[in-house]
Amino acid sequence: MKRNTSVIALLLLVVMAVSACFGRVQQPEVRLAGIRVGGLGLRGGQIIARVEIMNPNGFALEADGITYDLKVSDPAAQNGNAWIDFAEGEFDETVRVGSGDTETVEIPIEFTYAAAGGAIRSIMDRGTFNYRVEGGVKLREPIGRNIPYRHQGNVSLQGVR
Repeated sequence: MKRNTSVIALLLLVVMAVSACFGRVQQPEVRLAGIRVGGLGLRGGQIIARVEIMNPNGFALEADGITYDLKVSDPAAQNGNAWIDFAEGEFDETVRVGSGDTETVEIPIEFTYAAAGGAIRSIMDRGTFNYRVEGGVKLREPIGRNIPYRHQGNVSLQGVR
């Protein structure tokens, strides 16, 4: 009986230690660092988004992929809070970000001209457009879970802000 109590106590200790680790994983910061045109076709094209992933944790993170939902502001909206779907998808390559490091990943994003119309109108009118990107980083190491991210910014002909 004493041996069973020791085993149960040890298991409880291990479970509490693992639970403490789960709460300590800080959300990585995901930021759009730049965009370039990858190619253009008859119905649409491809942009290459340079995404920076910053790991604030004291240990390396490894992800199996990144999902994204990219929206651009509607220049015709009066209040500036209307968003147009631009592209959504998944980048399914392994990404590793060391402890306290930043890793830049190039993600190819396919789009149609119909979806890009709002951004193109905004660039022609003002030389800039606002964007919002959200999604998740599919964390594999140190624990398997999806860590959400959301970022909003502005893209101009001079670059990303």
